[in-house]
Amino acid sequence: MEQTVIVDPKYVDDGSLRTQDDVPLARFLSYQDRSQLVIGGQPFFSGREREVRAFREMANALSDGAQGNTTLVVEGPPGAGKSALMMQFVEEMRHLPNTERGERRWLPVILAGAEAECPGRIADAVDHAIGRRLALDYEAARNSPEDRDRAAEALAALVGPDAVRRASHEMGRFVRAVLDRGFAAAGVRIGGEDSRRGGMRGVVNRRAPAWADWQVVLLIDEAQGISGQVPDAVPGTLSFIHQGLAETPISFCAFGLPGTWDALSKVDVSRTSAFHDLPLAGLDCAESRMAVDRCFERFGVRDSEAWARAIVDRSAGWPQHLSAYLNGALSALKERAGAGDEVSSARGASLRSAIALGDEARRDYYRRRLQRLDRDNPRHRRYGMDVARWLRGPNQPLPVHEALDRLGREHGLSDEAGTAFLAAARHSGLLAEDADGNLTAPIPSFAGHLLGEALPDVQEPHPEPSPSSSRSPMHSL
Repeated sequence: MEQTVIVDPKYVDDGSLRTQDDVPLARFLSYQDRSQLVIGGQPFFSGREREVRAFREMANALSDGAQGNTTLVVEGPPGAGKSALMMQFVEEMRHLPNTERGERRWLPVILAGAEAECPGRIADAVDHAIGRRLALDYEAARNSPEDRDRAAEALAALVGPDAVRRASHEMGRFVRAVLDRGFAAAGVRIGGEDSRRGGMRGVVNRRAPAWADWQVVLLIDEAQGISGQVPDAVPGTLSFIHQGLAETPISFCAFGLPGTWDALSKVDVSRTSAFHDLPLAGLDCAESRMAVDRCFERFGVRDSEAWARAIVDRSAGWPQHLSAYLNGALSALKERAGAGDEVSSARGASLRSAIALGDEARRDYYRRRLQRLDRDNPRHRRYGMDVARWLRGPNQPLPVHEALDRLGREHGLSDEAGTAFLAAARHSGLLAEDADGNLTAPIPSFAGHLLGEALPDVQEPHPEPSPSSSRSPMHSL
């Protein structure tokens, strides 16, 4: 049977402006986290074609009735753009048509990794997401009594008819309370205590009437924190969802630091596919340049060839750094331009000062990363400096077993203590482990920062005016 296609899985970023680029400069600069800049369009960062295509293929499979083995796992070090990609998946679902079978609406539900093995907490998160959507439906249907009645009926199925009846005379206030503070503030408890007891099968079956109209996709954030040992956890919760055993259509995507696959396997999510594994890394030169050019085009920055090259070189393909240097450049240009949204020409502005702003933001980022490394053991930074030197040495690659041997010889660490350090270093973003068991440094310049290496000086652009706009095509790189 031919597969139902509700969305074209093809996605190519050609560098053109998108809906979400149309924001005032001050607002753009206020977003230190670019994950919020996906509303209405494609990812802020270029080069995420594979991930968007994988999501769209998953959506087509779910729309066609598939429930098992549709999980996507996005695993990568800090600053790789996982949050931005997660918000992109949310945005994709907001624009998907209803599923072919049952006309279900898509419902993205963001869930913390620590709650992902807890059926009751999953039920609460789904209920609240449905309630907010229905409240929005009710608010938007002010000119259609029929649509309002439909939304009120769906709310009644979710929170109980008595709750809606009590609030019907002041439904506007009820809806606003739901939107602003959640159901608890409105004095309503979604479902009953019994609806949250037991395993995932019992929870979804009891909630089936309220969930029947929704295609639920859990977006598990910080998924490396998944554990069957947290309070209220029920073993096999995610495995049950992953295998498509729930009658109510519910699936999940996991976003986490290195170690996410290990955490999933420990809670028995083992049926995986290479097509569903999306390791997130840096951008290549052309992708970085595309993001910079698009940003400069949006805010009218001309004569910016030297600026674009400096940002691409300095960020070394790392999304977090790219964001920091774009913020630094646009902040410097805006300060020079004064009021207004467009900053006009970069000619005459100090590129060195702009890059210095980005450098400082990057140093702050590494300070936070190192604080995380030191959190469990203040000696971890010293161990990290040694591993950074080894990774920069001539004997590449560095197998994990060799790193453990060296840590034992030079610092007296047991294999257990050495393994704990390597895990902390992976979670901080300093180290990664490839499929062959070799250690690598996934974030450009993290090791250099740890070792105190100085950044190269930035030359100011030549003051001579160019005959035309100095931004060359991206392929000139």
